[in-house]
Amino acid sequence: RPLMPDRSSDADNKDDGNNGDDEDDDGPEVKPSVYHVLYDMVFGTYVSILFISMPFATLANIMQWGPLWIFWLNFLTMIPLAALLGDFTQEVAAHTNQVIGGLINATFGNTVEVIVGIQALLSGQYRVVQASLLGSIFSNLLLVLGCCFFFGGLTKKEQVFNGTAATANMSLLALSSIALVLPTPFANYYVIADVQVLEISRAAAIFLMFMYLQLLYFQLRTHAFLFEDEDDDAAELSLTVAMIGLLVVTILITFFSGYLVASINGFVAHTGVSPTFVGLIILPIVGNAVEHVTAVTVAIKDKMDLAMGVAVGSCTQISLFVVPLVVLVGWACNKDMTLNFPHFEIILYVLAILTVSIILAHPKSNWLEGSLMI
Repeated sequence: RPLMPDRSSDADNKDDGNNGDDEDDDGPEVKPSVYHVLYDMVFGTYVSILFISMPFATLANIMQWGPLWIFWLNFLTMIPLAALLGDFTQEVAAHTNQVIGGLINATFGNTVEVIVGIQALLSGQYRVVQASLLGSIFSNLLLVLGCCFFFGGLTKKEQVFNGTAATANMSLLALSSIALVLPTPFANYYVIADVQVLEISRAAAIFLMFMYLQLLYFQLRTHAFLFEDEDDDAAELSLTVAMIGLLVVTILITFFSGYLVASINGFVAHTGVSPTFVGLIILPIVGNAVEHVTAVTVAIKDKMDLAMGVAVGSCTQISLFVVPLVVLVGWACNKDMTLNFPHFEIILYVLAILTVSIILAHPKSNWLEGSLMI
């Protein structure tokens, strides 16, 4: 910007609405302090009110208030922590280039699902692990994507999205369904520790992880132009502060998710609901609630590629990264975690992918297709 003459003697010009150089008179923009940025991240969202449950969640576990209180208080605490984790992840990614930033977002995008899944796995709750992973996929693929199409279609008759990215994601989801179908001929569902099922599941997990690495290379290197984010905001925190914040929030999530997982058996016994319901319906809300609202909001603003990235992209990450990771962690920890899901859940999974694939065959959306998916 060129140097401007001194206008200190003409202060009244600030209030002159006809002066076309008002923008130059404002001076350099004052950058908010680290305190104000952190305060806004922690207390500036609509879910921040749920942080009030954090001390009570800790007390509930220490003083043994009972599984119902422990479950719900830790459940409520996890929701704002998941939102805060996403904010710090974005801040860390903003300090890197597009490739590294995309890799960071992909790695930490499903941290909550990974932590909850691994802790449930280590406690031997295989049914909860399986149901929570499928529940996250169902909620993103059907509910969130359906809401994006429906509410976006109420503002515009038709919305356009990136057909190449949608086809790539749906093809990989279809591939993951094959990995889930493979173990079923080798064992009955009630025989979890069958040796052949473990071998097939672990081999399938390795291949799924390999396909995920190829997807990252596709998105971040060879076809990065298809996935460019139009809203490339600058970082507001230093890299050191963002990294410390990411570490602290991850530790807190690990801490409270441990309480949450430990209370599931007591919660199931007191309420009479099944572990499948807890994993399929309740637990996916923890990591996805804020993300769901964000996806619908950007869809209403006609940013369908961003909404599709949140909804379908999250499904792909869970099916190709989180699911095989849990199997491989179980292998390393001598836990017999397999891909031998209940038959009816696999059928629903395949039918959901088939239905959404047909809807995404043409890169346009409307409210009727959204209602169908919901």
